[in-house]
Formats: sequence, structure tokens, C-alpha cells
Amino acid sequence: MDKQSSAAAQSARPHAARRPRLDQNTSSADGLHAVDAVLNSYACRSVFQDYRMKRRKNGTGEYNFGWLYGQPFTLTCDLRHKRLSLIDLLPGVQRDSLMHKQIKTFLKGRAGAGVPEHRRVDPRRMRALARARDGLVSLELTLAEADCEAYAIGARKIINLAHELFLFMNEYWADYMWQTFRLGME
Repeated sequence: MDKQSSAAAQSARPHAARRPRLDQNTSSADGLHAVDAVLNSYACRSVFQDYRMKRRKNGTGEYNFGWLYGQPFTLTCDLRHKRLSLIDLLPGVQRDSLMHKQIKTFLKGRAGAGVPEHRRVDPRRMRALARARDGLVSLELTLAEADCEAYAIGARKIINLAHELFLFMNEYWADYMWQTFRLGME
């Protein structure tokens, strides 16, 4: 395929609008842009559907997209607290229930030395938590650094971690996943 037809094919794609590549020299205040660039790359590859980003006051951003099982997801980025959160990821999970405890244990295990580096949550760079509030579990990553690279790595990591969490839930809590997300039992 020649360059012209390749460019024409890319411009005809109905994906999210292209944004400039992440510039590693931008200030940490533009961590929202770093997260946006990572998430937009998923949207451009059709991993996410209906991707959109809203900048909020006080250095926060909200990113909305459709993803696993056609469900809507909301990721927030709080620059002041150096935190990325997938809000209300798992409904119907009570605080300190067996399921909540197993989710927390699973996340803690992702920081272990035996986990392959590409899947590992490096405790020197970030910390993963499962926050339960009003029966809804949110996945949080708190970053050690506040530069653009840390936010970009964190954005990729929280998406990968959420995917692994859903795989874990499908294996060990299949009834819950079927009832909550109307998934097949296979």
C-alpha cells in the first residue's frame, strides 16, 4: 500500500480525533494531556469506543469510554493527589466482604517480585488500591512521581490492571460477573 492510500485509509477511520504525541518535556501540570494521549491511542485502535475527555477544575480530568463487555467506564486523573481512578468499576461489592478482600489481595499480589515486569505494579512507582464505597469498588493508582512519564505509565498500567482484574473475577467470581454484566458462563 502506498503512502497516499495509507493516509487516506487512516483519515477515513471513524475513531477519536488524533491528538499530538506525548512530549516528554512538557511540565507535570500537563499530566492530563499525558493520560489523554495514552487513552486516545486505545480509542484510535478501537479498543475503546466513544472516548471523550473533560478537563475539570483543580487539576483534574475525567475520561469516559466504552470498553469491556460494552460497559461505560470513567477514569479520573487528579494531579494534586497524583491519582488515577477507574470509578465504580465493580458494583454490588460490599466493603470488607470476602469478594472485596480477595480483590485487595489480588491487587497486592500484582506488586510481587514474581509478577512479570510488564504486568507488575512497581511499588517504587505506584500503589494500587480497591476502594469500596456504597457497594461500588473503584480501582485507584497513586503515583510516586508527578511528571508526564509517570502519568502515561500509570494510565497504561491502570487499564492493564483493570483487564487483569476482570479476568480474575471471571475465573473466581463467575456467578457475580454473569449476574452483574450478563456474561456467558463459559
